[in-house]
Amino acid sequence: MQTSNLCQNCNCKVDFGIFDCSNRKIDPQFSPDDWQSLSTSEFDVKSVLLVSTGMKEVTQFPSMNVTLLDLSHNEIATIESKCFMNLTLLQVLDLSHNRLKSEALTPDIFVGHYSPNEYVPMKHLRVLRLSANELHSLNQDLFENLPSLEELSLDLNPFKVIDQQSEIAIASIDRLVSLDLSYMELEDIPKYLFHTPQRLQYLNLTGNLLQIVPPALTYAKGLKWLSVDENPISSIVVGTEFPSLKQLTFLSLSYMTQLRVIGRGAFSGLEALEEIHITNNPHLSFIHGHAFMRNDTDNPERFDWSPIKRLYLHNNNISYLDAQLLVQWDSMEVIDIRVNPWACDCSNRWVLLSLLPIIERTTPAILNNIDCNSPPQMAGLSMVDLEHKHTHMRCPDGAGNNPSNDGALLMGLLIGVLLAIPFTAAIWCVYKRGCFGLFGRGNSTAYSRAFYSRTTLNEEF
Repeated sequence: MQTSNLCQNCNCKVDFGIFDCSNRKIDPQFSPDDWQSLSTSEFDVKSVLLVSTGMKEVTQFPSMNVTLLDLSHNEIATIESKCFMNLTLLQVLDLSHNRLKSEALTPDIFVGHYSPNEYVPMKHLRVLRLSANELHSLNQDLFENLPSLEELSLDLNPFKVIDQQSEIAIASIDRLVSLDLSYMELEDIPKYLFHTPQRLQYLNLTGNLLQIVPPALTYAKGLKWLSVDENPISSIVVGTEFPSLKQLTFLSLSYMTQLRVIGRGAFSGLEALEEIHITNNPHLSFIHGHAFMRNDTDNPERFDWSPIKRLYLHNNNISYLDAQLLVQWDSMEVIDIRVNPWACDCSNRWVLLSLLPIIERTTPAILNNIDCNSPPQMAGLSMVDLEHKHTHMRCPDGAGNNPSNDGALLMGLLIGVLLAIPFTAAIWCVYKRGCFGLFGRGNSTAYSRAFYSRTTLNEEF
C-alpha cells in the first residue's frame, strides 16, 4: 500500500481508519494536495484528529469519508464559509476549546454540498461541540443546515444571558436530545427554551448562577437526565419545587454552597426518578420527610413515592433522616449517608436498627465515616459499631437533658443507698449502747449532779 505524505509526520492507524496529527504543529492547515495524498494511498479515513495543533483558521476540507472531525484545543478564530460541505458523511464535529466569537460562527459554515437547485444540508451531522470558546450569543439561523443535530455543547462560554437570538437558534433544533449549558454564567433559562425540542433527554445546567429551579423545565417533558450542580439555590420548597418530569430517572444536586433546605414535595413530580445525588452541600441540614411523597394518581387518598434505587447523601450537614423519606429502603441498590453530623438519639434509632443493616448487605464498602456528632457523650462514635453492639439510642427528656448516661447515674445512686444503710445502722447502734463520748449514758449520775442544786421546802413552794 502506498504511504501518504501526511502519514510520514502524523499517525495513520489504517486498520481503524484514524488519521491522528494531534500535538503536531501544522499551522497553516494542510493543503488540498496533502489531503489528496491520503485518498491515493487507499487509506479510507473515518476519523481525523487535529487536536492541539496550533491551528488558527480552518479552510475547506476536500471530499473524504470522514465521520468524526476533532479540531479541539486549538486557536481557531476563523472558519471558512462552506468549510465542511465536502465531508458529506460527517457525524461528529468538535470545535471546543478554541477562540471562536459569535460573529465568526455563521450559518453558511455548515452549508452542505451544492446541488443544481440548492445547497444540501449537512444531513448526517449529529454532534456539535462548541464548548469553551468566546461565544456570547448565537445567530438565530446557525443550525438551519443541521437537520439531524442531536447533541449540542455550549458549556464554558460566557453567555451570561440566553438572548432572543440564541433562544430561537436552540429552540429550532427539533431533534435535540442532549444539551450542555453548564458554566455559562446564566442567571435564568428562557421560559420557552425547551418547548420545541420535545426529544430533549439530557440537560446539564451545572455551574451557573440559578437561584431557583428553572420554571422552563416545565416544558422539558421528555427529560431523563438533569444536573443543576454548583448553582446558588438556597431552598427547594413549595412554589419552587421541581415541575412534573415524568420520565426523569437521574437528578444531581451537588456542590451547592447555598442550599440549606429541601422541603415538602420538592421531588413529588419526579415519578420515575431512580437515582439522585444530593452530595457535598456544606449547609444542607434539612430534608423534609415528604420530599418525595405525592398523592397517588388513581386514588388521591393514598400516597406514592419516587422509585429511588440509588440515593447519595454523603458529605452534607444532615443530622436527622426521616424514615418516611422513602418506603422501599430494603430493595434499594445504593444508600450513601457518609460524612454527615448524625444525631445518635431516638429519632435516628431506625437508622441504626434498619438502615445500616441494609447498607451493610448491599454496599459494605460505604459503611465508613458514618459517625455520631451529638449528643456530646456520643460524639465521634461510629454508628456501625453502635449497631453491632445493639446500642439503644435514647432521646432528651422534657427538660432537654439527654439521659444516655441515666443507667450509670442510677447505679451510682443505688450503690450510695446500699452503703448508707449499714453506716446509719452502725451510728444508731453506737448511740444506743452509750459509746458516744460526752453524751454517753455510762455516767449518768455525775452528769445529773453537776447541774442539780437542792432547794429548801419553802423555795419549792
